[in-house]
Parts: sequence; C-alpha cells; structure tokens
Amino acid sequence: MGFEWQPLSGMRSSCSGRRIWTVLMMAVALPAFAWFDTHARGQDQSRLDVIRRIDIVHMTHTDIGFTDHPIVCRRQQMRYLDIAIDAVLATIDSPPDAQFFWTAETTLAVDDWWKAAGSDRRMDFLKAVGTGRLEIGAMAMNQTPSLNAAEWHTLIHWLPDSLWQKVGPRVAIQNDVNGFPRAGAIRLLDRGLEYLFMGINSHNGGPPMRTPSAFWWKMPDERRMFVWLGDHYAQGFYYFHPASWRRGPVPESTDTRYRPARPGDFFLDDEASVRASHQHLLGRLKTLQAAGYSYRSLIISVTNEWRMDNDPPFPPLARFVAAWNRLGLKPEIHLSTAADAMDRLKGEVGDEIPEYQGEWTDWWANGLASGPREVSASRKAKRLTDAALSPVWGSPGKRTLEAADEIYRDLCLFDEHTWGSVDSIGSPHSLETWGQYNEKSRTAYRPMALAKLILAQRSRSAIDSREEGFYVANPAKLPWSGWVTMPASALRGDFHSLEDPANGTRIPLTFEHGYSSFGRPSGPEQLTSENSAQTFPDHAPNQVVRFWVEDLNGETIQRLVPSEAIVQKPKIADGPVVTVDAHRWPTSAKWPGMGQSLFQAGTGDVLSVAVDAFSGRWVYSDIFGITDQQQRDKRRDVLKQVAATAKEVTHVEQNAHTAVYTQQLEHPRFKWAVRRLELWRHEPRARLTVRFHRTENELPEVLFVVCDLPCGDTLPETSNGGVPFVPYTDQLIGSCQDHFTIDDWIRYSTHQGRWFWVSRDAPLVTFGAHQVLARRQGPPEHPGRILAMVFNNTWVTNFVADSHGVLEFQFDMAWQSPSQADVDPDAIANTLLTELQIVINPKLRSDPVFLERLHRP
Repeated sequence: MGFEWQPLSGMRSSCSGRRIWTVLMMAVALPAFAWFDTHARGQDQSRLDVIRRIDIVHMTHTDIGFTDHPIVCRRQQMRYLDIAIDAVLATIDSPPDAQFFWTAETTLAVDDWWKAAGSDRRMDFLKAVGTGRLEIGAMAMNQTPSLNAAEWHTLIHWLPDSLWQKVGPRVAIQNDVNGFPRAGAIRLLDRGLEYLFMGINSHNGGPPMRTPSAFWWKMPDERRMFVWLGDHYAQGFYYFHPASWRRGPVPESTDTRYRPARPGDFFLDDEASVRASHQHLLGRLKTLQAAGYSYRSLIISVTNEWRMDNDPPFPPLARFVAAWNRLGLKPEIHLSTAADAMDRLKGEVGDEIPEYQGEWTDWWANGLASGPREVSASRKAKRLTDAALSPVWGSPGKRTLEAADEIYRDLCLFDEHTWGSVDSIGSPHSLETWGQYNEKSRTAYRPMALAKLILAQRSRSAIDSREEGFYVANPAKLPWSGWVTMPASALRGDFHSLEDPANGTRIPLTFEHGYSSFGRPSGPEQLTSENSAQTFPDHAPNQVVRFWVEDLNGETIQRLVPSEAIVQKPKIADGPVVTVDAHRWPTSAKWPGMGQSLFQAGTGDVLSVAVDAFSGRWVYSDIFGITDQQQRDKRRDVLKQVAATAKEVTHVEQNAHTAVYTQQLEHPRFKWAVRRLELWRHEPRARLTVRFHRTENELPEVLFVVCDLPCGDTLPETSNGGVPFVPYTDQLIGSCQDHFTIDDWIRYSTHQGRWFWVSRDAPLVTFGAHQVLARRQGPPEHPGRILAMVFNNTWVTNFVADSHGVLEFQFDMAWQSPSQADVDPDAIANTLLTELQIVINPKLRSDPVFLERLHRP
C-alpha cells in the first residue's frame, strides 16, 4: 500500500491527502523509533558530505490486489517483467552508467511469467539475469506474520528448484509490512540467503528503529542476517523530486483516464533538470545526515509513479543516472540490484553496525482480524492438512505431497499482506471491493475444501483393506481424550454402543437434538434462538450422536464395532472444585494437586472497544501518531469499552466426563451471544467456546474474548511460524507490543506448574488489557490475562470494513504439574485442536476401481 506517502500533485487542497501525510510524518517521529546507530553517536554532525554514493534499486511493490483485482495484478506483473527483460537487454551494450537494472521483488510474478513463457522468451529472461542487472528476490510475496512453518517452506520454495538454481536469489525483500517473523529469516538462511531488504510503510505502525539504517539480526541458532532497514519502498523518487507525479491516488490499471508515466514526465536527463534534482537531493541528504546517518553509501528504492504499487519499470531512469554522472555531480548515483547494493554496504559498515536479536513483531497484523471468518477457515485448512500428512495413514506419496503443496500455496496467498482494494473501507459495497475480497477469501475456503479432500482420501485408503468396523483415528502426536460428535444418520442400524473387540468393553452412544437438513420443522420447539431462517430445524430429536474417547494414543487407529446393546452410562464422578458468580458462571476450577485454579474470574468475558469520535479511523491514526505519552492518554477519551453482560443464569449440564456451563450474553453490538465452558472431570482442562451474531456496523471497533490465568507476573511464551519467543523481552526493540500474532499456543511456566492456552480460530492476542493504541514499551500488569483479538476494522484501507453475522471462537486451557515431563507445547496444541477422524468401513468390499480412481490421493 503506497497511497499515503505523498500529498498528490493536483490534490494539494485535499483534506484527506494532507491528513494522511500528517499522520504518517507523526508516526515516523515516534520516540519508539528514535534510534541512532551506536557508531553514529558522537559523530561531528557539521560534516554533511558523508554520503559519497547512492545505490538506486528500481523495483515495483507487489500487492496481490489493492490497485486492481488480484488476477489483474498478477497478469500486469508478468508484463512488467517482460518490460524489464527488454530494457535490460536493450542496454546490454550501453556504457555502464546507462545500463538498466531491475529487481523483481517477488518470485510469484517470476513463476507466473515462467509458466506462460515460450522457450525463446525464457532464454531472453535467463540472458537478462545473466547480465547481473535483473535480480530475483527470494520470497514469493510480502507476508503477514500468520504463516505456519509449512507455509514458510512453501513460500521460499515457490520457484522450481531448477529455476531457483538458474536465477540464484541472494536477497529477500519485504516491503510495506511492519515486521518479519524469525521463522522466515531462518528459512532464508537455510537456503543460503544472508540479506533482508525492508521498506516499511509507517501508517499506523513503523520500523523498530530509525530509517535508513543497517543491522545484524541474530537468530536463536546464532546465525545472522544482514538487514537493510530502508525508507518506505517508494521514497527514492522523492530524493530527486519535490512532489509526486501520480494522481488518483490509486487508479486501476484498467482506468484509461489515467496512464503510466512516459519519458519526459520525470527523471528528466537534460542538464537543467538533472541539476535541479541534484539540489533537491542535497537538501534531503543534509536532513538525513543531520539526523545521524553516517554511512558513506545510501541505498534507496525507486518505484514508478503511476500508482506506486503494482507499477511497471521506468527505463528512462537509466538515462537520468548516466546524465548525472556525466556531469560529475556528487554524490555519485548508480542503478543497482538490491543484493549488489547490500554487498557494498556490508563491506563498508558490516563491522560497525549493531547486532540485535528477537522476534520482529508486526503492527499491521491487527488487520487480519477484520476477516475473522476467513481467518478461521484458513486455520482449519492448516489443521486438516496437518492431519492428512500425519504418519497415522502411512508415509505420504508424491500425489499427496503435490496436493499439500497446492493447499499451502493458496494459504500463502491468503496470508499475503493485501486484503482488499484501496477503497475497501471507503467504498465497502462497491463491486470492485467485493470482487477483490471474494478472490482473497477464495484462498482460505478453497484450501480448506482441498484439505478435507486429501484427508478423506488418505483415511479411506488406509482403512479400506481392513476388516469391517468403526475406525477412530488420532492423527495428533499425543494421546487424545474427549467427545466425538457426528451425524446420527451415519449409523446404518439401531445402534446404541460401540464395542472394542480387543477387550470387549462397550462405549455408550448418546443421541441428542441437532440440525436436520431438508426437514421441515414441526414446531417452534425444533428451532433454537440462533435459527433466524426458520427453514430447517436445528433442534430436532436424535440428529446427533456422540461418544467419549479416553486416551487414544497419538498417531494410532482404534477399531470399534457398532452394537445394538444398550450400555448403562457411567456414573458422574467427582471433578474439579468450581466457584461461580451470581449468575452461576464459573470463576475458578481447581483439580486435585493444583495449588492454583486453572483460570480466574473474567474468563469468558467478551468486550468491545470502539472509537467514539467523528471519523473515528482518522482519530485512531491521529492518536497513534502522538509522540508524547501523556498526550497519548487522550485515547481514553475516545475509546469506549463495553463488556457483554449476563442475560440469564448459566445453564449447567453434568455428564460422566465433563461439566458444561452455557450462558446467554447481551451486548449492544450483538443480535445474540452465548458462551460455553466445558470442564473435563478427570484432567485439568477446559474448553471455552464463544459464539455471537455481530450486527452490521462499519464504524471502527475491536472485539476481544478474555481468558484469565492465575500466573502472576510470569511472562507468556508462544511461537510464530514454529519459532518460540517471549513477548516483550524476546523481540526487537521498537517492534509492536500492543498485539502479537501466534501460531496457536501460549504457555506460562511457574513453580506451581505450566498453564497452556490454545486458540483454534484467532491468531492475534494481547495481554493485561485491550492495549488499543497503547504503544506499549514493556510488559503490562497481569500478563496472565489473555485477550484474543477476534475482530478489528480500524484500518482506513486494504482490510475489511465490516464482518457481521455469526462468528465462533474456541479456546482450550490445560495445566501440567511441575513433576510432569515438559512436553513440546506445539504437540500439546496440535492434540488439543485435533478432531478425530472417523471412518466407517462396511463388510462389503470396495470396487478396486473406486479405491484407485476415487479414494487414493
């Protein structure tokens, strides 16, 4: 997203243009980012001729959407690569300063282009790469921090290995986005890359330290990446020009009322124009050096000025550079690739720059919560794919791995940083906005469907040759205990129990009310309060059957046999000691051996934080940009917090294995809301499920679901992309501490045991309080109070304006005693989130054709 970086020529009187620019400049000046290179401190700032060379990296920023529909963006990017190839080859015999350079930011465009190109054109491409003036970045896209470990592998292996070897990427480029997970950096190092080129957009965020600057980023395994923390990716243009050329600010490429720049629009190569650009540059450099910049070289990135994002190369830039150096102007400027520029800079300052370590958390990640339903679908796709690849089915074959790769590629596209059009908030109901988000949503729902398919294929193929039975498979790593729920219609007979033929024990089947598809409700009693359509009953008798599974070992399959025998249900045993509030909602639960409760009062709370001001999203940005912490306390005047309240006394159901507490809630933003807390009797474990119908509202607000764990001042441990970290202490100084993107688990390790919290649907969390606009610079009080951010539409662009209707979020809590083995939290989370796979294998044998052509992946 580049629209907020300059007031547009032709729009000088635009209130919105001035407002965005003001917000941005305030953000850049925030004290959290007021950092100077340690070796620059004490330098004689009267020397303003330090910079002797400027390397210009010419590129375009890849948004998969935003400027155009995603499919148009991808096709235009392919054409931009064609232009770059031609420009590189056209200047192959030109003097060095007049030769054209281009850095392809992402491998997505390169892969799309390569698949469509003929053999002759592929040779042109490889010839251009061979000149050293066409560079390919290592990453497929600019990413949010919501990728899991498998996605990071896919992202950095986007190109076929043979093509990767031919183009030899040496640098990863992440533009726009405000952070970069260590999981990605580690994967890059694994592929032999050492360079990370960052061009952060500071709107409602910012870099962790002053830009431009360089630093070494140390990984947990002691390896390091050389990081160039540059200006915003489009700022290079403004080192030479006082104003933007573009209009719009972001017209679609198909809008023929606008056009891409032509030779003569800017970067003019006549002497007068070049000297004017030189004078403007000297002013910029004077300011930069006065602020502490002390490197002899400066790297800047330059984009075109049609839209700034998703823009074509500008070949006349090479003639401008040649004219500059022909006039002998200082500093020298040179076109360069990103990796070559970083080679030179590392040689100059690599022994002097500071080294940092820690997770690089992302301010912009809160936008993910604008589409909670699609995020939930993407996370389900990841879980199902993980289950499909489980060793419980045997080693995955080539076709299974190819299917998984297709899924992960879609998921990478979903976790890419572009969520919608430039007008997604301002014009949320336009066809263009809906069209872009439809395509984005597809990359969550499609992989979810495909993951279901390969899981079904893998499980059917594994079970088909076995004897008749009701097979229960645990694809998780650890033993699994809990209820299995399924449609009663799946049972072909009058069955009441499941028998284990290995030992003769029987498990009772429990039939319950539930949803009945294509059945007319006989009366209001067959409809729940959630069923506003009143078409099919969702409370019809005997529609759902469930049974309890106890300690099914990880990665194993158990054979059961349906039986007509009626089995007496086990008696209700003692469970945890539970305290409740005035409405009978649990406030604590303590199992034998626990010194503290599993959770505290406040668990299950739902609260909203609205920006209660005219044009609230702009007020949000205004407050974000305030530098003085006391002045920033005015956020309390505009942030209106409302907690849901009990609508009725909690309904309690007891069974032999769990106790279930269900309570209706009231909140002005919900048509209805319900929370459900299930407590396991025989182990310290609880599951909180919150469902609500959010009514339509496009005004900015943030919604949270609270779980409060009694862990004192112990800081949480969590992971991102499979790499563990401790928020607040194990992250880059100046990176976001208001919210964190996690894989799915949080752990607190205390002398009284280990508390676990696992999120099925929501990857964003904060601690202590809601922290909206807090700009935290350290741990809060009560870090054991976890607030899952389940909705956030405070952005002015790119994300979703309004997600309404029924939304559901599930969270698990568990405890381990200090004497228990310290189990990998990834394995615990994987198991708590796993759903057992049921395969009913009849006595009749499958047709071999069906097995081979239908059921095998």
